[in-house]
Amino acid sequence: MKKSKEKMKKYVFLIAIIVVILLGFTAYSVSNDRKLTWIEKTTKETVLRIGDILAMPIRVVKEKVSLLSENETIYKKYEELRKKYVIQEQLEEEIKGLKEENEELKRILELDTSLSEYEKVYATIISRDSTYWLDSFVIDKGTKDGVKDNMAVMGDGGFIGYIFQAGKNTSTVKLFTNPNLDNKVSIKIEVSKNQYAYGLLTGYDAEKGVYRIEGISDYVDIPISASVTTTGLGDRFPSELLLGTVQDVKTDSFDLAKIVFVKPNKSTDELSFVTILVRGDEES
Repeated sequence: MKKSKEKMKKYVFLIAIIVVILLGFTAYSVSNDRKLTWIEKTTKETVLRIGDILAMPIRVVKEKVSLLSENETIYKKYEELRKKYVIQEQLEEEIKGLKEENEELKRILELDTSLSEYEKVYATIISRDSTYWLDSFVIDKGTKDGVKDNMAVMGDGGFIGYIFQAGKNTSTVKLFTNPNLDNKVSIKIEVSKNQYAYGLLTGYDAEKGVYRIEGISDYVDIPISASVTTTGLGDRFPSELLLGTVQDVKTDSFDLAKIVFVKPNKSTDELSFVTILVRGDEES
């Protein structure tokens, strides 16, 4: 075993000497301007080829390392851009939401001017069941804030419902879009200047998104887009509260009266705030 190792060392030493001699010879041949012999040419080409072969793995590794480094740089830039894009999207959504809330609050302030004779309680919607979305919702104001049952509730400039049940700190608002509307609302439609047709809000067509008005004589012409407001009759709700505008008119099955379909002034789907109207004799 010891002899084998010694022989191996001798072979390696011999090969190393040969390589050194060949490299030296090649260097001499390259640096010399004389014409090379066939043996010198062959030796030179062999040594250069061996050098290329030995250098190839190093070049490949360098290229791989360079490519990996470049890919890592690109990935880092991509991650930075992606994070910036996500943050920008979030900011845009927040800005959009704030703008919508701002517009809603502006319209509520405009309501102050048009209904200046009423005290107002401003409330935020805090709960709304998706199963009964069109029926009702809960607000963060109650009897301690002066809210009472049957008070009119305004949303984004339109009359949308009334206080169904007032608790101490919260209240339930019943909407006119409720399919089981049990409180008929007296309304009037402006058919010409200072001329009105009177009827009752009796229900809501969820498929068409319109209120149903009945009790209007078939002899009265109802203009499309006419304003529909409350009458104040019966001392239940204040007068001149806007419900919406006329979208369509049909005659009932007996050809005796008209059925008027009214587009609400604003959808209640995206409401965040409401205003409760308090008349002087209702204040606590």
